Parts: sequence; structure tokens; C-alpha cells
Amino acid sequence: MRNVILSKKGFIHCIYLFFIIYLFTASLSQGTRAGTRPNLIIGPFYTNLAMMLEREGIPYLVTDYKGFDWIDMSRVEDRVKWKTIVEIRPPAQEQNLAVVDLFSVNEWDSAVMVMPGQPRDNQECQDLASQLLNKQVSLIPYSVEARSDKAEAMIKEILRNARLSRQRHIIVCSPRDERDKLIEKVLKEAKLFDMLSKSKQYFIFVDPSSYLQPFAGANQMYQLGLFSAQCQLLAFRYIRPSYDGTMQSAMEAASIDAARVTTLGLNRYITDQEEITSNFSDARFIEALKSVSLENGKTGIIHFNATGQREGYTLDLYKHGGEDMYERIAEWSFNGTSPDYRLNQTGIVKNSNKKPQIGIFPELVKVVVVIEEPFVMTKSNSMERDNEEEYEGFTIDLLKLLQSALNFHYEIYVSPNNQYGAIWDGMVGEIKSGNATLAMGAISITSQREAAIDFSLGVLSTGVNILVSMPADHYTIFQFLKPFSLELWMAILGSSVVVSLVYFVLDYTRAEKKFTMKETLWFSVGTLLKRGTDFSPRPISQRVLTAGFGFFVLITVATYTANMAAFLTTKNLGKTITSFESLSENDDISCGTVRNSATMNFLSMGTKPVFKRLWEKIQESDGLVSNSSEGRQRVARGNYAFMFDYLINAYSEGAECDVKAVASPILIQEHGIGMAEGAPFKTSINIELLKLKEKGKIQGLKKKWWDDKRKCNIDVSNKKKSNVQFGISHTAGVFILGAFGISCGVAFFLFKKFYLLAKPSSGNTDEEDEKEKKQLCDASPGSVSRSSKHSIPTPV
Repeated sequence: MRNVILSKKGFIHCIYLFFIIYLFTASLSQGTRAGTRPNLIIGPFYTNLAMMLEREGIPYLVTDYKGFDWIDMSRVEDRVKWKTIVEIRPPAQEQNLAVVDLFSVNEWDSAVMVMPGQPRDNQECQDLASQLLNKQVSLIPYSVEARSDKAEAMIKEILRNARLSRQRHIIVCSPRDERDKLIEKVLKEAKLFDMLSKSKQYFIFVDPSSYLQPFAGANQMYQLGLFSAQCQLLAFRYIRPSYDGTMQSAMEAASIDAARVTTLGLNRYITDQEEITSNFSDARFIEALKSVSLENGKTGIIHFNATGQREGYTLDLYKHGGEDMYERIAEWSFNGTSPDYRLNQTGIVKNSNKKPQIGIFPELVKVVVVIEEPFVMTKSNSMERDNEEEYEGFTIDLLKLLQSALNFHYEIYVSPNNQYGAIWDGMVGEIKSGNATLAMGAISITSQREAAIDFSLGVLSTGVNILVSMPADHYTIFQFLKPFSLELWMAILGSSVVVSLVYFVLDYTRAEKKFTMKETLWFSVGTLLKRGTDFSPRPISQRVLTAGFGFFVLITVATYTANMAAFLTTKNLGKTITSFESLSENDDISCGTVRNSATMNFLSMGTKPVFKRLWEKIQESDGLVSNSSEGRQRVARGNYAFMFDYLINAYSEGAECDVKAVASPILIQEHGIGMAEGAPFKTSINIELLKLKEKGKIQGLKKKWWDDKRKCNIDVSNKKKSNVQFGISHTAGVFILGAFGISCGVAFFLFKKFYLLAKPSSGNTDEEDEKEKKQLCDASPGSVSRSSKHSIPTPV
């Protein structure tokens, strides 16, 4: 019995086909021992295997030239005239000829070439260098050990030399780039040298597999910054990318074409057979395979010449950077004798025509939104609404940018009940039911929604925080007493009294004592107020006591002054919510969020005690609201905290001065664009979003709708404490205390004056009263002259 053998990396696309061949050949091989000889081998080229198959006359359908574990050499230096080989991939020598013709057409006369260092890895590159030199192109080749630790340093030196020599054309030849990643390494270093931003800099990439790993997906291109590249990144391909920029693997494309060639060859073999025989003819099967013709193969047009090599195929020249990513700017074909090189009308360097987006968008793109400030808002000006669209906001501006780049027509409508939805309701339900093409706005990408619909790459990063009412300022008329506690004030007062008693005791035994009880109290008060007194202590004991008490007063006054300055120059806000933990512990404030939102789902399924407690509070206080506007209104009325999207709360904080956003964001997510599963335009939207991010357009829209729309001047870095202006409310207590002191002094003076003056009329002639009366009279006007007069001694 005969069979069909798959070599290493067997192709799944061919399994069903091989089973058919197995049954077909088995029916023709009567009396043959099972498993002794295959009828067809499909897979990469192996020199030893090719020699054995050539000797046995077994067809060998070659899909690639990487060899077993990358160790076999390519066929560039192969001069053997194989009779049983049929090649799916175009020959590397002819692909090199396309690069040579590119230099000839544009009259480029010099270049730098970067290629692998191992001889068995750079045979295609050596052939390209030889062809360029034959065309009088001045070439400077460099060999790089791509898999060594010194590869980056070597590439840096090469690019530095290229810049110094002002070389504008750099060829990167990497036949085994899937393993070596030489193209990616060169692009990374070129980005550091700022060579990707030079419009007159050309990079020509040569990969005979036509896959070009760094350009095969949006993530790689975004990391390398290729969407904003201004230089020319050129490469020939025989596998065309789709409109959305996705690339099919070279191995996958070649395996699919190999399966189709085998099917058609087998049909041709059966059709051309004049009579059914039990013997299977390898020679006739080889000829049947070579006669196959495919006009729409995955690797292009497929025709074979008499030796089994591809002919009549076309190589397309693509740009791989900047705004015209994957733009086909030229095509090249080879008919076996001379090349045919056709450019588009604008040439290689520049093309002003945008690539069409035919077939990936419907005729009218219906966009479902939720009215949510500042993402989507209804225009307030009626004149504006008559002339322009009905809506405005961050999402509307983003939609216009996408529409301009991708060329589609759209219509906006509001989600039922203005809800985001989870699976079958809101925006998600509209996409699921097919009523809407795109869902845009402040819709977060969650696992539950991702299971129902597809999402684009994230547009903005966000999270969940808390919106609370701005607490009122609290002031008292005795604000100046706040820097010290009551205990400290009592301690200072008690210290002054104790010091007064010590002064009195130390001065009690002196003959000329000055520190009476009244004077000691006055001395302590004067020192404490840094006023001083009319006399100073003379005994050493009293002076030591005065020094210690003075130092105590100095430290106390300095501390009070510092605390008073900080206390009076900042707002004294009442107690407020600062975190989710403090909100869960505060029973005086209710909380809530938007009904059927991602935040509600997170809190309802929360496992941590703090989130469980918050969800209980929401249920107890009926805290769910229909939208963020209703939540913001409840916050403004007081005793309510609104937990929702960080970006929406930040906008509310800037637009409404009576609310503020607190707490570090949790549940970090991203807003995305929702679409149906398997939408063909998903990659196109992702690529355009990456371009907008690289150009700073998304950040510019965020600044426009958040920073520029801010009405309230809030100190974001320190919302609890912001500078305020002095007013009467800050120092009213000082004025009251001063007025009280003045009143007490005047009242005491008047009481004493009238009391002592009126006392003689009542018959009181005590010596002490006379003395007080005399002192009072001395304090009256003219007392100085009288006292001076009495103090003049009488001449003897």
C-alpha cells in the first residue's frame, strides 16, 4: 500500500487532501507492501531528502527553503538541475532582481547593506550584493551576528557610519528573519538615531519569505513607532496584505497553495489517464503538477516552467510606515527573460491617493452612544444644531477623525434608556442585535462585554473614584486660640502663676522687696507677652529664674506664631470622604453608582469587605441612579457620594465647583469602541487609533474637553488645603479680646477714681485712703508741677 508523508511542520491545511491521495494511491497499489514508498512529499527543502527523492523519482513540492531546524542551506548556490522538485515560493534570485531594478529605475547609485554573518544564512544577501555591484551600485556590505549579544552594538556602529557618510539608502537583508529578527533590531536602533523621522531616508527590506515579521501586526508596528514614521520603509511582497493591514503567514499561504496545486495536479493526472491501471506513474504526476495554473493563489499568480520553478508571478512594492501604511506603490514581474517594472503615476516616493476601504464598512455606519459629559453631549445652541450635527464631545470629535481617515458615512443615535448595558441591553445589546455598527463613548472594556461583542484597542485609560460635595469652611470668632489645645493653654497659664509665686517667695525675705503679689503677676504677664517691666530682678536666683522663664516664653511664642500662620492661611475644611474605606465606615453619608454599569457589577460582585459594605449601603439607601448627571445632582444636595468613572467625575469636578473627586482610582480599565464579533474593520480602526495616539491627537482631544473646559480653579495636588484671603472671620476674636481689655481697663480706672474721690465725704479719714487719694491727685494734670514744687528744698 502506498502513502503520503508530511515532513516537519506538517501543514494542517493539507491533511484532508493527503488523506484523499492516500486512498487514491492505495487503490492503485495492489500487492505492494504497506509503507515502503510515498508518492508525494510536501514541506521545506532539505538537500539530503531532495537527493533521495530524486533518486527514487518521487515528487517533492517545496514550500520553503529554511531547511531542517534552520541548518540547511538555501538553493541560491544550488546548481543541480532537479527533475522531481516543484517550487511554490518564487526563487530568491529573481526577488533580488526586483530590488536591483528598483535602484535602476530611481537611479540610486549607492547603498549600505546589513545582512547575517553566517555564510549559510546570507546566501540570498550575497546574491543581491553581487547583482547590485554588476549594476554599478556602490555598495557597502556589513555582516552582523544577529543572534549574538553584540548585535545591537554592531548595528549602532553601522547606522552611525551611514549617518556620517550621509547614506540615504539602507538595505536590510534577512532571509531567516523569523528567527534572527534582524529587521526589528535595525528599526529599533534607527529610531534611536532619529532616522525614522527623515523623509529622504530609505530602508529597503529583503525577506524572501515575504512575511516581514515586524510589519505583520499592529502591536509590533506601534512599539516600533512605524505609524508615525516619515522615512520610506519599502519591501517587495508576493503575499498581499488585506485592506485592514493584516498579513497571512508565509508558511500558511504556501501550504494552502501547495494543497490546491496538489488537488489540481491530481485531477489533471486522472483526467489525462487514458485507461485505469494499477501502477502509479510518478513522472506523469510530476508533469501534472507542473502544468497546474492558479490565477488567485495566496502567494500570487502560480505558473511553473519545465524545471518546476515559478514564473509569471508579480511582486508588489509596499510602503510600511507613516500615513500610507501598506500602500502598494509599484509592481514587478519577470517573464523568464526580462523584467517588467511598472510604477504608479506618482512614482515610488509619494502618492497622494488614499487606499480605499471598499467592503470593510457598511454603506451607513450606525453609531450608538450614551449621553455622558464630556463624551457625548447635546448641543445647547439651537442655531448650532441646525447647521451642524446634533451632538458634540470627545467621542464625536474622535468619530470625525476616524471617519476622515477611513472614509465611511455614519449616523448617531442614543442607546435605549441611555444605558451602556452588559450583554443583551443598552449599547452592548444594540451591537449584539445588529442594530448598531459601532458603540462609542465612555464604555469600559470588561470581560463580560468582551464575551458578547468585540472591542477595539483602548482609547482612554480610566478607573473608578468617588465624587463628593465640597465641604464648607468652618471658622470661629476665637480662631486664634485653635493653634494650641485647651490643655496647653491651661499649662501655659499655670506656668505663669507658678513662676509668679516663686518670684514672690524669693523676694519675700528682702528688706527692699519689689516683687509683691501684684508686681510678680504683672512681671510674669509682661514677660509672657514680651512687653517687659519697669524693673528687673537683681538677686542671682531671680535672674536665673528670669532667664529660664524667658526661654520658655521664647519657644512658646515661636511655636504659636508658626502654627498660627499655617492655620490662618489655609482653609479649615470639615470632615470629608477621602477613600473607599472611609466611605464604607461613614454611616452618615449614603452612596451609589449608575444602574447596570460596570461599576455596579464590580461592587455587587466584590469580595473584599470594603466593597461588600459599600454595596450594602447602596442597597439600603437606594443609591442607584440612571446616569451620571443624576448622581452629580444628588452629590450637590449633600450627604451622598457617587462612585463612577474617574474621567466623568474629573469633568464634573471642573464644571461644578460644589463637588470634588476623591480617592485613588480602582478598577483600572480602558474605554474602547464596541463592534460585532469578527468585524472586518476592527484592525483598520485599531491601526488608526494607534496613529492618533502617536500623533498626540487623542491627548489633544482630552485636553480640549477636560482641561480647557475647567471652570473651577481647584488645587488638584492638595484639595484639602488651598490658600485663602484673610477676613474678619479669621481675627474677630482678637478684636473682641482687645476691646474687652480696653473696657476692663477703663471701667477699673473710672471705678477707682470716683470711688476714692467720693470716700472722704463719707467720713473715712484713714491714712491709707488719704495716701490713695494723694496718688490719684498726683496722677491728675498739674501734679508734676506741684510735686516738683514741693520737692524743692526750702532755703535755710
